[in-house]
Amino acid sequence: MKLYEGEWPKLPTQGFVLLEPSNRPHFIDDGCLIGKPCVPFGMEKIEHLMPRLIDLQTISEADGELLLDLCATELAQTRPPYVNAWISSERSGEDLAALVAAPLVGSSGGLRMIWRYYDPRVLSLAFNVLASTQYEALFHGIQRWVMPWSGHWWKTDGTQDRSRSFDRADQAWPTPDQWATFSSSELIRRVHREICARRVLEPKDLPAMQQAIVIGMREAATRFRLGEPVQQAEYARLLVLFGEAFKHHRLLDGPREKLANGQMNWPEFRALVDEDELKRLTH
Repeated sequence: MKLYEGEWPKLPTQGFVLLEPSNRPHFIDDGCLIGKPCVPFGMEKIEHLMPRLIDLQTISEADGELLLDLCATELAQTRPPYVNAWISSERSGEDLAALVAAPLVGSSGGLRMIWRYYDPRVLSLAFNVLASTQYEALFHGIQRWVMPWSGHWWKTDGTQDRSRSFDRADQAWPTPDQWATFSSSELIRRVHREICARRVLEPKDLPAMQQAIVIGMREAATRFRLGEPVQQAEYARLLVLFGEAFKHHRLLDGPREKLANGQMNWPEFRALVDEDELKRLTH
């Protein structure tokens, strides 16, 4: 995932825009931005819950102007993303809708699940969480995918290599360990947004900051055996915000060992953390 440095939002006349109907703003008329639903096989009964693909070559002038306005407001992050992506592909609209739909449904822990991987809050994690073969399967048939995330537009290039075989939708599907991260995407987003508000960061550094949060949550789960995602996210927040001051504060050394050994729980440890003191030490 790389920062999109071109002029945007300036919708091209070709390609497709992917919309999330559940996040559709209330002011949009029902007759606008209809598009083609991306429906996995056998899921026709919940077609209204599936993302919709808008072909920029066929939309009306009014819909095009509406999309421009919507793209501009996506960066403000005042609501869940409705415009999820602009997609360039050599495939037809029909074939592309099938490609987008294929990874949406799968199984995890014996349960059938819907994975809204195309949501920028989820997809931004996928670049660091998925293995290369999963990534290739997810973006096979895509030339370029551009999405709004963390106040900027980002791009990734897919693969057009038709010699590779990705005939099974589950080739992109997350493993159980990967699900643990994806299921915490909203917590990760909140922590990331807070850190961005408290620090001056270059846009190019935003993905690395998100990855640091994910690593911190994993450390909380493995080293300190924190099973609740909320606790893992709070540990990661403190670690990323205060760094060495939090990790090696002498007054927390003993409690940290007790936390790791199960002799102290997270609320007891958290009560000992003085954020004002940590903030002073980091400046």
